Formats: sequence, structure tokens, C-alpha cells
Amino acid sequence: MIMPNDDSQLPFDAAFTRPEFAEALDAIALGHAGQSTDLHDRGVVYLMRGLPSCGKSTRARELAGEKGVVVETDEFFYTQVGDSTKRYTFDAGRLQEARDWNYGRFVQAIDANVLSIAVDRGNGLNLETQRYAKYAVARGYDVVLAEPNSPWWHEIRVLLKYKEHTMPVLEDWAEKLAQRNRSTHRTPAKTILRWMMNWRTDVTVRLILDYKAPATKV
Repeated sequence: MIMPNDDSQLPFDAAFTRPEFAEALDAIALGHAGQSTDLHDRGVVYLMRGLPSCGKSTRARELAGEKGVVVETDEFFYTQVGDSTKRYTFDAGRLQEARDWNYGRFVQAIDANVLSIAVDRGNGLNLETQRYAKYAVARGYDVVLAEPNSPWWHEIRVLLKYKEHTMPVLEDWAEKLAQRNRSTHRTPAKTILRWMMNWRTDVTVRLILDYKAPATKV
């Protein structure tokens, strides 16, 4: 089952009042809406979306809960690279290995019937995101797109929706997020700004499942 995740049809104020939207998502996904708990019993995969230092990982842990699992590609560069699990040691040459490692952990969690799994990565409209969504749906899990609920992300996501008019403000935010990120992943502002430029506000689970990569030019 695919959970609704497109707020594009909501009035402007309703669409971007993220605390209320997040609470509604929790109520639906965790079976606390005063109705059936069948969704929780079937298991939920949360595909996290958001920019660095916006609270995505914190939100992922909240959604997974004590009995759930968070699978994060960045964890590879803590636990599988370098000589300290407390230090983030990024190696661009091992990025695909990191992606496959994380997907393997995801498959293990699904096959172990973990009821709540948060996939803490970019989860844009691409084949990498699609393989998570397809595997989850094929195994009977519900798939939900989830975002951070930090106050600054509430602001940034509105700016991203209207980025043709808000780029100067987004450039400032890219610098701020890079500063916040210096103690962990050290993502540069220019990289964050590039992600902002490529950010799509219309992504839904259905679009992810139906995605086809552009044909390669010969």
C-alpha cells in the first residue's frame, strides 16, 4: 500500500504547516488515529527526504522508534572506513559500496519483519530510491515519504518550492547548513546548494515506483 504523501492539493497554509502535517503522518503510520492499527501491523518503511543538518536523522530515529531500524548510507563511513567509529571518513571511491552495504542492511531488516524501518538517505527521484521502495512494496510494507520537523526545515521547504524567486535566501541557508554540518559530514555549501537546485517538491511514492531512468545517449 502507498500512503498519501503529496500535499500539493492543500491550501498554502495547510500544506506548509509541518508540525500538524507531521503529527497527522504519525497518527496514520503508527496506527494512532483512533481507527485500525493494521498499517502498523503490516510494517512501514519511511523514505526520509531533506537536506543536511535539517533534522532528517533525528526524525528518522523518532519514526523508527525503539523497536525499529534506521538504515543510513553515511553509517558506512563511520563503521566500515577509517580507524574510529566516531569519525566520519568519507571515501568517494567507495560510495557505491556504501550504497550497496546500506541496501543490504535494509533487505535484512525487511526479511526479519522489522515493523518500522527508516531509510535515512536523500531519497530523490532515482533508481537507488526506487529499489528500496519496490522491495518494501513487494514484501507487503507500506511506504511513506517523511521529512524533518525542525523549524528551519519548515522554512527551507517553502523556499525550495519557489526557488526561482528565492535563490538568494537559499544561498544563505546553504552556508548556514554547511556550518552546522562541519562537525559531522563536512558537506560544503556548494554541494548543498546544488542539491537545492535539483530538489523536487512534487516527488511521491508513486512517482518513485514508476520512475524510468533517462535513456543514455550513444
